[in-house]
Amino acid sequence: MGLNVRRRQKKLERQRAKQKAERRALVRRQSGGLPARFQEAASAPVLHCWAIRELWQAGIGHVLLSRQLDNGNVAFVVFLVDVYCLGVKDVIMNVLPRAVYDANIHERMTKRFPVVLLKPECCRKLVEGAVQYALDLGLPPHADYRVAKLIFGSIAAEACTQQYVYGKDGKPLFVSGPYDDDAKCRFVLRALQDHCGPDGYHYLMGPALV
Repeated sequence: MGLNVRRRQKKLERQRAKQKAERRALVRRQSGGLPARFQEAASAPVLHCWAIRELWQAGIGHVLLSRQLDNGNVAFVVFLVDVYCLGVKDVIMNVLPRAVYDANIHERMTKRFPVVLLKPECCRKLVEGAVQYALDLGLPPHADYRVAKLIFGSIAAEACTQQYVYGKDGKPLFVSGPYDDDAKCRFVLRALQDHCGPDGYHYLMGPALV
């Protein structure tokens, strides 16, 4: 009896492992197609373009750019932008049916966060400026930024006359978030130390401070 139970358990474990492998493969196939889909979407009309209203007061917040495709879908990117230090800290991107995008992305986020509309050229200037500010501190953007930035297409950042100033009171300010582990925090602080010197930056540690 015990042997049969163990055999069933091993069979279930193999099935679960196979299902997990299939799900991972599906995610890889779907995400692998995003660069091509975003390149195609980059010439579509801009649908929404905004940033959360408190971005510069909070130091971190969402910036969204979406495009309406001919087939009824919407290509979008939500950049989590840290204007005080880290540049593009995270990315959410996908191509979804318009109704799904409206309900789960645009409407949900705008109900949760007051937003300000941006011109597409200012959106690009804001995001790319934050990325460059972080790069100058030795801090690269989120790994998905390489694909996410394709959404900008031919939008000309230089057409934006708005000026954006990064950092806090003239210096980078690193505020650790709830998902920043010790290794990430050490990496950031070491980069700031190397690029700014001991008195050239500020930091606040602990998820409660974000």
